[in-house]
Amino acid sequence: MKKSLLLLCLILLPAFSLVAQDSKETEELDEVTGFPVIKEKPYLMFDWGAAVDFNTRIKFQEKRSNFVMQDTMVGAYFTMETVNIKPLDSITRIAAYYPLASTFNKVPQISAQVLLYAFDLIFAPLFRLDMWNYVGINIAPGIHFMYQLTDDYHYMQLGAAVLAGLEFPVFERWTFLLNGVFAVDYPNLGSNKDIFPISLAWDYQVSIGARYSKKGANKYSYVKSRKDAKDKKAKEDSSDSTKAETALE
Repeated sequence: MKKSLLLLCLILLPAFSLVAQDSKETEELDEVTGFPVIKEKPYLMFDWGAAVDFNTRIKFQEKRSNFVMQDTMVGAYFTMETVNIKPLDSITRIAAYYPLASTFNKVPQISAQVLLYAFDLIFAPLFRLDMWNYVGINIAPGIHFMYQLTDDYHYMQLGAAVLAGLEFPVFERWTFLLNGVFAVDYPNLGSNKDIFPISLAWDYQVSIGARYSKKGANKYSYVKSRKDAKDKKAKEDSSDSTKAETALE
């Protein structure tokens, strides 16, 4: 058995080396670096839009009701995505929010301050899929950080998040986006853990946005592709009618 494996390796190794040598010879090398030419150049794409955040912080209590704090926040987000970065693309998303409504154990809370805000940051590897090029699908599991200023506390929380999004290629250079985020965080960064520790925090977000990109233009788009299909059909119909007239003559 061992002799058979050794013989098989002796036969296959030269073949593999010849294939590797041929592929190396056919590669186009950069004149300066000597490395293979990067044909699909890396670039960045930028998205922006509006977002809604629903944040929940809970402190578990023994022999009594839990303390549950919930915030509904509205704001805007900005996203930077890498394209053609090997081995994996990434996404960085930052959003700023204004707390629109807050409750404590479902009781509405009236803020004493007007200037309250929050922001969060997501950094994650980005996996791109598509549904027959009609809809793009993005999945990005990564790191989540949130800061929120309230009447009493400066909340800072760190954890994990999953961003899932859909891309709709409406025009050649315009893409409309629908994203959802779910995050689970450790909420006791900073000095709040000594004043009012929270047991767990989570939030989910929904956002709508758009992207304009020249480099990342859509190969297929609802408007342009449909127009091209109609023009092609009209051209074919015109050609068929011309051939029919020629045949009658």
